[in-house]
Amino acid sequence: MNSKAHTLTRRKTMGTLVTGALLLALAAGSGSAQDAKPDIRIGYTPKFLKDDFMTLLLASSKKEFDARGFTLIGAPDPNGDIAAQVDALQNLMANGANVIVFAPIDASGIVPAVKRANDANVLVFSIDDAPAGGKVTATVRADNVNAGAQGAEEMVKRLKDKACWSDDSCIVLELQGALTSPNGLDRSTGFSTTLQKLAPKVTLIQRPTEWTADMAADATQNVLTQNPNLSGIFEASELMATAVNAQLTAAGKGAPVGDPNSVIRIAIDGTPQGLQLIRDKALDATVSQPLSAYASKTAELIDLVSKGGKIEIGPQPDGQVIETPVGPQYQLNATLVTADNVDSTELWANKVGQ
Repeated sequence: MNSKAHTLTRRKTMGTLVTGALLLALAAGSGSAQDAKPDIRIGYTPKFLKDDFMTLLLASSKKEFDARGFTLIGAPDPNGDIAAQVDALQNLMANGANVIVFAPIDASGIVPAVKRANDANVLVFSIDDAPAGGKVTATVRADNVNAGAQGAEEMVKRLKDKACWSDDSCIVLELQGALTSPNGLDRSTGFSTTLQKLAPKVTLIQRPTEWTADMAADATQNVLTQNPNLSGIFEASELMATAVNAQLTAAGKGAPVGDPNSVIRIAIDGTPQGLQLIRDKALDATVSQPLSAYASKTAELIDLVSKGGKIEIGPQPDGQVIETPVGPQYQLNATLVTADNVDSTELWANKVGQ
């Protein structure tokens, strides 16, 4: 056998041994891995529990885990502190968790916990963002490129009703998130690429905000001063919306949605506050993250892998799975929200408090 073939055979053998060891660990004390129901013990950490998104994600995850008979070892709140999140996950594994699930506070900072889980043959599931290193069983997040693209499609649809469309004078401001983050970069890529493809004569002005309302407000004010005929604003996150609206009002551009003089405003997230802005005609549309599906899909994949199944790469009915350097990433479709469907019970923001 040549050295290349030997190396390939060795890798396949090691992969089989690791998978076999993991399945045996999950079924420990219950008979064979093939016949027994895996004993799933989950350690979970959110980023924090100070907003509706993370609070509802935890509640939905608990419900999904319980429905599948999984045991939740614990779900401590690291309160936005990455060191506390790493410590919490390591403590959960020490207390018997054979699966860890987390929404990483920091992609690089979470790596030590991921590597500790890898060494212990613990399944690793990351929600909303991916670690920068180690290996995950799967990352479950929104297809943020597609979310940005949906925002661009809706922007173009609404621009066509504006006077600027007929004389090719439309100007759109894109308030970007942090381009060092996957979500920020993907949303900007999806929006800008799609807008330029569908409306190449529209002038696109891009300004970074690092996800801050203050930077979004400053950028809006500056661009409005230089471009008083601004036609539309795309916000990478609704957390910018109130500050942006204040700047529009101050500049005499605060006309409500539907008014011929209104500036089109489209965002991403689908928070309760964002949906209320749509009802109040202070936001044209938003793209809602698939929060409810984060929990159900993560539970589904835990069940699949613990029983020896494989996460297939490629298009899926609810999104797509891509291969990344740290492992498979399940990207779920997001939902465009307008006045037509803002009260849908399927939207995560309308489930808050239920």
